[in-house]
Amino acid sequence: GDTLILTKPLGSGVLFNASRSGKLPYADLERDILPLLAALNGPAMDAALQFNLHACTDVTGFGILGHLLEVAHGCNAKVVVNYRNLPFFPYSLDMYRKGESTGSNKANRAMVNKHHLEMDITLDTAEEEMLYDPQTSGGLLLSLPHSEADALLKVLHDTGISQAVKIGEVVDEPVGIVVA
Repeated sequence: GDTLILTKPLGSGVLFNASRSGKLPYADLERDILPLLAALNGPAMDAALQFNLHACTDVTGFGILGHLLEVAHGCNAKVVVNYRNLPFFPYSLDMYRKGESTGSNKANRAMVNKHHLEMDITLDTAEEEMLYDPQTSGGLLLSLPHSEADALLKVLHDTGISQAVKIGEVVDEPVGIVVA
């Protein structure tokens, strides 16, 4: 099987909306979020290309589950994502708790739920919304053999991509997504 690595946190969609609606001060966005969003994916891609990559996509408007679905279809396999390993931007979960959302969450949820989604973890509404949050300038979602994952993470971290983390795995089962 393969390990899935994500190079940037999730939650930028709701943060931009929260900044526009006044729930999040722009200074917080500027200080804590924008520097990470501004980081280009080039260095992460260069690092990843040194390894035996099986799949790679940048996480954009379809949310993490939409892009995991893309990987599942591309690999003709099941993707298991460990929710507790997902990196979230500061404030993002809190903004969903405060009632903020985005124009894409509902459509992203509908798209994924039409396919084979299994929830093996109990999440509250805000936690669930994070799975559908559309990303602006999102990170890379990389799939590579388990045996190479730690080495790639080390190279990413050494390159300054400190947020890169293992979020799940690809298993040889019918196409679908499991959130565990």
